[in-house]
Amino acid sequence: EIFRLKPTKDSKEFSDLIDFLSHVATCFPEDTSSYAQELIELLDKHYSLLDSTLRRKVVEALILLRNRGRLSSVELLPVFFRLFRCNDKRLRQMLFKHIVSDLHNSNKKHRNEKLNRTLQNFLFEQLTKEEHVTAAKKSLAVLTEMYRRNVWTDARPVNVIATACFHPDTSILIAALKFFLGQDDAAGEEDSDDDDDDDDDEGGPHNMNVNPLTKDDMYKAYRK
Repeated sequence: EIFRLKPTKDSKEFSDLIDFLSHVATCFPEDTSSYAQELIELLDKHYSLLDSTLRRKVVEALILLRNRGRLSSVELLPVFFRLFRCNDKRLRQMLFKHIVSDLHNSNKKHRNEKLNRTLQNFLFEQLTKEEHVTAAKKSLAVLTEMYRRNVWTDARPVNVIATACFHPDTSILIAALKFFLGQDDAAGEEDSDDDDDDDDDEGGPHNMNVNPLTKDDMYKAYRK
């Protein structure tokens, strides 16, 4: 409660406490039954104010709790997607890696339709209503990476990706078009704090033997 009064303060003691509790939570399930939800609430309400190091520590704790089965993907991943709005490259890379891995593992033995539909709806909302360009770009990257890994290959996620072809931000529009042209890099290999920078498309696993399209080419084609 004291920390919630000053969420911008970098508290080493509080960070160490979070780390300790996340490691011993499985040993005391009753005493820590609400711990994961309290961390999610902390992130959801104060993610933009938290010190970057502490914010990453909270994310690491939640990932550990998720890997140990203390909370579900449906509970955790929506707040992780919202954290893509943070101007923190290391955090976004950590989030992207976990989201892709978690979704892949959740669908490894059998398709988790409830999780897939919930998150695909959430991603569609991110792409169509999200004002933060970086968050929308990373949401698109998750969709394309799930397709590339043969996890989400049905019509629904492909249609969500198709909506990005009409996105008002040129970089997102280009990324979606490159996906359908087979010219995109593996999603999430690079990240940038500059929303106008697009990932370099050289050396991607799906490159075709054609001249690379420039932003100007895509923009002119779209505006005709």
